[in-house]
Amino acid sequence: MFSQLQFPLVFSGYVNVYEEAYSKCSASFSCGNFTDIGYPFWRNDQPDYCGHPGFKLDCQGDRVTIDINSQKYDIIKINYEAQFLKIAKADFMLNICLVSFINSTLDFNLFEYTFSDQNASLLYYCDHLTEDHQPRLQEFTCPINNRHSNCYFTAPAISSNDEFSSRCKISLLIPVLAFAVEGFTIYSWSIDQVIKEGFEVRWIIDQEQCRDCLISGGKCGYNRTINDFTCFCPYQPSPRTCSMTQPRANSAAANPSTAPATELVMRDKIDEMNQHP
Repeated sequence: MFSQLQFPLVFSGYVNVYEEAYSKCSASFSCGNFTDIGYPFWRNDQPDYCGHPGFKLDCQGDRVTIDINSQKYDIIKINYEAQFLKIAKADFMLNICLVSFINSTLDFNLFEYTFSDQNASLLYYCDHLTEDHQPRLQEFTCPINNRHSNCYFTAPAISSNDEFSSRCKISLLIPVLAFAVEGFTIYSWSIDQVIKEGFEVRWIIDQEQCRDCLISGGKCGYNRTINDFTCFCPYQPSPRTCSMTQPRANSAAANPSTAPATELVMRDKIDEMNQHP
């Protein structure tokens, strides 16, 4: 009698092993002011199997950020269909004096620059320079030890070997939009305007697998054990699409030899309870 009362409770937990990922990963979600976002992205409050490891979004009120190569970027725009992001380095958005002096780089396994991008230069702790040295030059100051240091922004970028940059202690390359460079050189845009326009990247993750999964009624996710896409279905995961029918008794979902370890533990407990009522 004891085993008969307890069995459904144990079995309920056993069934949820298959349903958990399907129920917790959304086909689309909102983050900040962005809506209808989906795989490969996932929210910081979702399980990590709901998206690709390189596409975690940190949703904090209206602000949305993503980490790329251990650098944080603010997301300005998402074009999901075209697979474009418009982003800007987060520390530059807050204060160009309080930055980590590291050139912006992408993970080229996941992202690529677009033809809309162009490099600019940020030069810190320089000798005093004038436009005689560089015609497209704008000065700003950063406080160091209670003193103001000469810093400069120039676009397009100059080489780190250039005589001009050699008169500065730190030279950074930052990607910006080409039309913002035009605004800076022709229409006297400020440094702040150029930087806050950000730049564009295209993500190069294959979206066809996810589309096929969604059409079949599944939820897109990522298997970190094999480092590959997976399609979460109501009864069991699949490499790409969901079956329209519940798995048969001899399928992977019901076969102890291929079932997850958590499932095998459940079955051992059930067998033990049945043998010793």
